[in-house]
Amino acid sequence: MRLPAPSALVSIKTPVDQGDAFHFTVPVNLGSIFTGWGPLPAVTETTDQTGAWDTVGQTRTVWLSDGSYAQERLTGYRSPLHFTYTVTPQTGMLSLLVREARGAWWFLPDSGGGTEIWWQYDFHPRTPWAWLPLAFISVLWQAYMKRALHLLVRQLEK
Repeated sequence: MRLPAPSALVSIKTPVDQGDAFHFTVPVNLGSIFTGWGPLPAVTETTDQTGAWDTVGQTRTVWLSDGSYAQERLTGYRSPLHFTYTVTPQTGMLSLLVREARGAWWFLPDSGGGTEIWWQYDFHPRTPWAWLPLAFISVLWQAYMKRALHLLVRQLEK
């Protein structure tokens, strides 16, 4: 029997319309929303980006405050509805546990002209033994995601 990937899902509503919400979020400065939380490090910079982050296959390196880094690849892009990506930790604790993580964002128009934003993140364990620690990490990650989503919407609504 194969266990499902540990995952986290968060959502938020904003009065900002779907297109504006999508086009603000996709290129957002990751350091402005991933500011660190508990044991989870902040994003300090993004380097080596291969484009405007709007074409499948583009990549970038995401550096974290604990000195670790990960490669990120855009795997899906359908403006203004949806984008997906993979994160492959290269160094740090997560690189020992995670083969890759997959993120997905959806921007759904609501009846009042605003947008409901959904964000899902799945951790794919490197070994079966990594599943349990990743299940715990996904609970922490969900709280971090919720915080990041609130920071994003605060910027979006300015």
